[in-house]
Amino acid sequence: NVPTPLQRDDNPGNHQTPKPACLHGRRFFSDLPPSVLAIEHTFDIIVDMAMGGVLHPNNDVGNLSTAVDDCFDTPLSCLSREELADRLVVIEEASNRLDALRIATVAAGESADVASLGDQRNVANYLAERTGADPKAIRADQRVGKWLQDFPEFADAYRQGKLSTAHIDLLRRKDNARVHGQMIDDQRLFIRLFSTLAFRDLDAVMERWLLGADPDGAEPDEQAKECGLSLKVLPGGMLKIDGTLDPLMAGAFKTAVLAEAERIRQQHKAEGITSTVRRRNLEALMALVTTGFATETRNGAKTLINIVIDQDTYEETLDWLQDPDSNPFPDIDIEPKPEFEGRKSQLLDGTPIHPLYAIAASMKAVFRRVVYDPGERDLHYSYDSRSFPEWIATLTRIATNGKSANPICDAPFHWLQTDHVLPHSRDGETTYDNARPLSGADNGWRSNDTERGTWPKPETRGTNTNPSQIDQGQ
Repeated sequence: NVPTPLQRDDNPGNHQTPKPACLHGRRFFSDLPPSVLAIEHTFDIIVDMAMGGVLHPNNDVGNLSTAVDDCFDTPLSCLSREELADRLVVIEEASNRLDALRIATVAAGESADVASLGDQRNVANYLAERTGADPKAIRADQRVGKWLQDFPEFADAYRQGKLSTAHIDLLRRKDNARVHGQMIDDQRLFIRLFSTLAFRDLDAVMERWLLGADPDGAEPDEQAKECGLSLKVLPGGMLKIDGTLDPLMAGAFKTAVLAEAERIRQQHKAEGITSTVRRRNLEALMALVTTGFATETRNGAKTLINIVIDQDTYEETLDWLQDPDSNPFPDIDIEPKPEFEGRKSQLLDGTPIHPLYAIAASMKAVFRRVVYDPGERDLHYSYDSRSFPEWIATLTRIATNGKSANPICDAPFHWLQTDHVLPHSRDGETTYDNARPLSGADNGWRSNDTERGTWPKPETRGTNTNPSQIDQGQ
């Protein structure tokens, strides 16, 4: 299969849509994909060679550099949209594998004392001198490499591209001395979960795992020792605020501040004022503080915290409190479950919390059934108004664990809006059947186009909003 060059382009120049020919060196194999994909395939093979070692140790690195040069030599303007999409995926996967290769090589370089070749104390200083790199970043790579020595299956999955650099960073952040051994035992579990779940769901998965693997560290009385607020007066009369909140305080704090900050943002937009998120958050906090201090009755209409807990977990936690020696502490599902299934103890945005927080909050909470019939009307009752009532909006967020119905969207919880699956302008009803949470950006992008936003709803990602699963009699 000898590559056949295309004819010269009579109108040379950059073009996004490939012409019948161009002067940028783009060529096709007669029966194979475009050569740029073959270059990327070679790039992948060379990474494999570098990972596993070859007979001529430096040839792999030289070929790797050549493959990168070949990719640069093919201008992006010559690629079709499909080719550009393929290239994006290949390069993203290869960059993670190269991170794994770099970390492994840095560790080997430290062991071999390559720093002495440049009269340096360690490999980080040696590379900084030779390449101008930040030695702090190289030392961070060394710490990752040292950590991976205890996790051979993570290291192998990292080299194969099954785990990304972001996955490794997340695992390291969740590791501690109390759960280190359990994480070693659960390596295959995490590799499986990380390969099937969207990245946005992984932090909550890890938190649920920690509730089981690190019960002492997750106890509210232990966390309470870390909670508090300090006020430090700075020169010029400025004040530095530093503090840590428990999950319930944090939920209420975020709800109040972010809602007020959004009101300020809309006001600034109407008045043509430019402000940063950080500044609006500060103004929101001060507005709430001054209003609350000046008001005798501080009960507002807005719910600050919604806790989602299944009945079995709640009852088993009460049993445990009565007799911890006889009753085991309830287990929480690690993987997010669809709809209202599974063992849950979390805030409305999906943040897992210790069940004891739910018990404490329930002493003065308002209880609601997850599926209920307000005003003795059927759940499918269609409202005349376009806006969804609060109870439907809440149900949609419970069903998706506080995430967008777009399984890849990582928009913050307070950005979510309630969208009509079948647009209201196309006679879509304002019912739970036709509701789902979307970010404001996705909701606006979709508008009333029924061809947009038809995302799959895999059950493992907890985004199934099929109302047929609900027991209408509850």
